[in-house]
Formats: sequence, structure tokens, C-alpha cells
Amino acid sequence: MAADELRIWALGEERDVEAVPSVAGVNLEDILEETLVRRPEMLEAGLHLVGRQTPTEGGPLDLLGVDAGGRLVVYELKREKLTREAVTQCIDYAAALSARTPAQIGELISDHSGQRGVGKIEDFEAWYQEWFAENELSDLLPPRLVLVGLGVDERAEQMARFLHDGGIDISVLTFFGFHLEGRTLLARQIEIEREGTAAAGRRTIGQSAAERRLALESRLTEKGLEVLFGEVASKLRAALPESTQRAGSWGISFSLASGGGRRRFCHLWVAEVGVRLEWFPHPESYDVAALGTLRSEAERCGWRPTNLGYALDIPDEATWNGCREGVDQFIVTARESWNPMPTDSVESFRERVWSYLQAVPSGKVVTYGQVARALGVPVAAQAVGGALRVLPDETDVPWHRVVSVGGELNATENREQRRRLEDEGVSFGGDDLVDLEEHQWRE
Repeated sequence: MAADELRIWALGEERDVEAVPSVAGVNLEDILEETLVRRPEMLEAGLHLVGRQTPTEGGPLDLLGVDAGGRLVVYELKREKLTREAVTQCIDYAAALSARTPAQIGELISDHSGQRGVGKIEDFEAWYQEWFAENELSDLLPPRLVLVGLGVDERAEQMARFLHDGGIDISVLTFFGFHLEGRTLLARQIEIEREGTAAAGRRTIGQSAAERRLALESRLTEKGLEVLFGEVASKLRAALPESTQRAGSWGISFSLASGGGRRRFCHLWVAEVGVRLEWFPHPESYDVAALGTLRSEAERCGWRPTNLGYALDIPDEATWNGCREGVDQFIVTARESWNPMPTDSVESFRERVWSYLQAVPSGKVVTYGQVARALGVPVAAQAVGGALRVLPDETDVPWHRVVSVGGELNATENREQRRRLEDEGVSFGGDDLVDLEEHQWRE
């Protein structure tokens, strides 16, 4: 489809019909990327841009985003018609990211965000937990692919549709520009639409728990790591009997009680060679003295510092046999030093959440993190969501006044929540987010 095949006509009051002239290609090329960075909702609702020209093994990636469901999105942007080379390049970028663990992707984003109009994210894992309280970091993968350009040629569209029909989450967007009364108008056309766009809530995007487990088993079989991974995982389960364990397509996360909710203690990932064990020294979960000792002990035992904590690479069985006792001792010591304060029960924490919400005035909203901080447990944003999910159907607790950090509504109760908020006079922006500037409650 050529970029000038889309036509627009303006209808006047006297039934006059006037063709709206299209923008010359060079003009649109100059403004398209900058416009999309300033207004990412033009690409899709609820999108967070987290990278621009992010370096990968295949070269700098045009735009990198996280969608409304917490899934990584790779954008290949062409200032001209999309060709088959653009499809190949997008696949190359996505493959390079898929070869990394979610924690490594978080490090990449933290290191290279904050450039060319994209906001800085100092701690990606903390940022992700704040926005997607119901997700694990492993829900970033596998990445979605989106091609964006000024039209698309027949071969490129054929390739993208073949991948789409084969189960690859790829979509194609084209933009067209027009002049009208001194203004430049942009029109977006969806050439290939992704599956499940209408139901883009957190729980409907990406893989189910069963799919993630099967994907992990398949990856382990492919790399011949079933025995090594199983032995390390068994050691962790024995050392952390009260942990919550969640399998992802790249590994298993182990979480412990913290602030009335759960917080990630460590991850076991499938690495490029062997497996990788990562420990996260959250300052909120350890006494200062204990944390300093644990950091020193980790480095003494060969754990290397990362952007989010410490990692230990275990490439093979021989390495594991030599370090298993040290790993066991370190994990047990770190677990014994873990501080799950406050010490009140989950039931008590839920009651504190409900009581706090009773004080939120009609027409005002609070965020999950705001509630957690107000209760003195800043790491418990996820537990606030848990307290709301167990409310009975008939309740006077104003659950609908709790939104995400950006003003996003609860994915599963979107319609009812919006109806209740609008009845209270709460306004929404064009991106369907609550206007926090006007409506967030400031105690």
C-alpha cells in the first residue's frame, strides 16, 4: 500500500467537499518519531516508552516500550514505506532481547533510559512492581513486535502476516499526514492487528502460568539443563520452605513475606551457559548491619554485583558441586536476616487498608503505592491490591478509588470502576487515565 493511497475529504456546512492535501513525505519523516515519543498513546493505549535507540547486539533499537499488560514491545520505526528488511530487523532486535533474562533486560533499560525524550528509570524492577503489582518480572517476555512506517510494501506485509498467522505477536501500523487550515494532521491505520487488543488487561496478555511452566521445561530440555536447574531449585526450596514460588518461561522466582505482602528474595534463571542465581538485597527487608555483612559475604563467595543485586553464574554440574554448600549457607543466612516488618498479620494489614480507604473522599483517588506508603509499608503496593481482591461483593469500602501510579484503572473491573468514579465527578484524559493532577487525594 503506498503512503498516498489514504485520502481524506473535508465536508463544509454547505455540503462543499474539499480534498485535504497530504503532507510531503520528507515533512512527515521529520516529525513522526518525535511526535510518537511525546505521545506514545498514538502507538497504543497504556503504553510506557522505556527506551529510545537502546543498544542491542543487532544495533540500536528505535523504540522500546512496556504495554498495558506489562509486556515488552519492540518498535521498528521507518521514516518511509516498510520493507521486508524492516521485518527482518525487528525480528533481530526481539531475538537479541529474548536471549537475555528479564533481570538483564531491566538492567539494560535502567542503564539506557532517560535519553532523547524518554524518562529515566533508575530501578526498573521497582518501577515495574509499582505499575504492574500483579505481575512478575518474567511477564516482560516474550516481547511483542510492532512495525511502524509510512505505508508498507506487499512483501513486508506478506512476511508480517505469515509470522502473525504462525503465532508470533507482530502487528503493523502505518501513519499518513495531511494539511488542514494551517495544521498538520496524522492518521493511523492498523494493517495487521495483534490478537486480544480489545482485552488488553494485565491478566489477558502474555502467557498463563501453565504456558510459562511448559515454556521453561521446553527451554531446559533444549539446553540440556534439566538436572542442573532441578538440583539448584531443590536446594532453594529446601532453604526457603515458606517462600512463594512462581515459574516463568525463563526461570523461577522465590518471594518472601514483606510488609503484609510478598517481595522477591531471589531468582533462578536459565542463562546463556548453565543457570544463574540472583539475590536481591532490598534495603527495606534487611537491617543495615546485616545487609552490609551479606553484601561482603556474597562478593567473597564469588557473587558479582548487578544493577539490581548480586548474581552467581553456575555453568555446569562441576561448578555446582563445588559451590552448593556455600550457596546453601548464604541463602539460609540471608533468609534468617530477612525482616518481614511490620509483624502484624495479613488479616490485620487488610483491615488497615480498608480503614484507610474509608477516609478517601468522594471524587478523589489514591494509588496502590500511596496506600502502602501511608500505612508505613512502602514495599506493599502488591499487598494493597490483594486486600481489595478479597473484599465481598457487598462492601462499603470504596475500592474503586484506588488506581495505578499513572491513573490506570483495574483491568478486571474497568467498566464498573469507571462508572463509579464518573458518578463522583472524576474526569479522564483521552488515554482513559484518571487525571491525577486534579483528583489524587493529598492528605
